[in-house]
Amino acid sequence: MDQPGPYALLGRLAVAAFVMIAPTLCFLGLVRGLERLRDDDIINEWAQRRGGEGPHDDIDHDVLAVLADEMGVEAADSSTVRCPACGAPNRPSMTYCHGCQNRLSS
Repeated sequence: MDQPGPYALLGRLAVAAFVMIAPTLCFLGLVRGLERLRDDDIINEWAQRRGGEGPHDDIDHDVLAVLADEMGVEAADSSTVRCPACGAPNRPSMTYCHGCQNRLSS
C-alpha cells in the first residue's frame, strides 16, 4: 500500500479528533442548555406575578401548580409534603426539600 501523504494524515487525525470530541461537546451543550431552562428567571418571575390570583395562593411559586390552576385542574395538596424549615411543597417520595435542601421527615 502507499504511504499517506502529510495532508492525508493530518486530515485523518482531524476527523478522529472531531469524532472523539464532538459528542462530548454536544452533550455538555445540552446539559448547560437544560440547566438554563430550569433556572430561567423569566419562569420564576412569571410564577411570582401569577401568584396572588388563584385559589392556591400557598403554592404560587410552583410553575406547574400555577399552570394547573389556570387550566382548572385541582392541585392535590394531600399528595405533597411541606418542608418544616421553609414550607415548600414537595412530593412524598422526596428525601430533601427542593427549596432549601433540608432533610424531610418520612
